[in-house]
Amino acid sequence: MANSVNTNIGAMVALKNLNSVSDSLSSTQKRISTGLNVADAYDDGASYAVAEGIRSDVKAIGAVNERLAVGKGMIDVAVKAGENISKSLQDVRVVLTKLSDEALNATDRANYNAQYTTLKEDIDNFIKDAKYNGVNLIDSTTGQKIISNVDGGNIEVKAKDLKTDVLDKLTAVTNATEAAALIADGAGVDDAMTELGTGMNQLAADSRRVTNQIGFNNAIADATNTGLGAIVDADLAKESARLQSLQVKQQLSSQALSIANQSPQSLLGLFR
Repeated sequence: MANSVNTNIGAMVALKNLNSVSDSLSSTQKRISTGLNVADAYDDGASYAVAEGIRSDVKAIGAVNERLAVGKGMIDVAVKAGENISKSLQDVRVVLTKLSDEALNATDRANYNAQYTTLKEDIDNFIKDAKYNGVNLIDSTTGQKIISNVDGGNIEVKAKDLKTDVLDKLTAVTNATEAAALIADGAGVDDAMTELGTGMNQLAADSRRVTNQIGFNNAIADATNTGLGAIVDADLAKESARLQSLQVKQQLSSQALSIANQSPQSLLGLFR
C-alpha cells in the first residue's frame, strides 16, 4: 500500500464503520424510544402495512362495541321502566281488589278510583320516559338493529308496545263489577302482567346477547392486539444489550478514525 497524503485508506475504512455504527445506533434508539420494532414504513414496509390493517380492525371492533354499548343502554332503560311498571301493576291489583267490594261507600270508592287513575298515569309516564338516546323500546313494536361485528352483522333488539299490551288493558272502572272483571283470572290485570312479563323476558334475553357480543368482541380485540404486538413490538431487553454494544463500537470507531487521521503525520519524518 502506497504512503500517500491524498488517500488515507485507514481513515476511509474507519469513517465507513463509524457511519454504519451510527446508523445502527440511531435505529436502536428509535426502537427503544417508541417501543416498536416497526414504527413506520421505513423500518419494514410489508410488516407496517400488515400492522396498519390490524390496527384498523381493532379500531373497527372498538366502534362496534361502542354502538353495542348504546344498544345495551337502550335495553337497560327499558328494563328499569318495566320493573317500575310491574310494581305499579301490583298496586293496581290491590286497588282494584278494594274497588270490587260492593260494600264500599261512595267516598272511599272515589278515593280508590283516584288512586287507580294515578297508578295508570304513572305507568303511562314510565312508558313514555323509557328513552335512551331518543329510542324507546317499550312504546312501539319497532325494534332496533345494532351492529355486532366488523362485517356489518347485527343483533336485532325486539320492542314491545306496553301502552297497547299493558296500559290499555286497564280500562276505566265505575263500579264494583267492572273492578272485579279486571282482576279476574286471565282478564285485564292478569293479561297486562303476562304481557309485561313477556316483554321483560325478551328484553333480558336481548341484553344478554348484547353483553355476550361485547365480551366476544373484546376477546377478539385482545387476541388481535397480541398478534399485532408480535409483529411490531420491540424486544427491549435485546435492544438494551444492542445499545450498549453499539455505543462501545461507536467509541472504538471514533478512536480508530482518530488514529487513522494521524497516520499522514508519520510521512513528515521521511523528509527531515
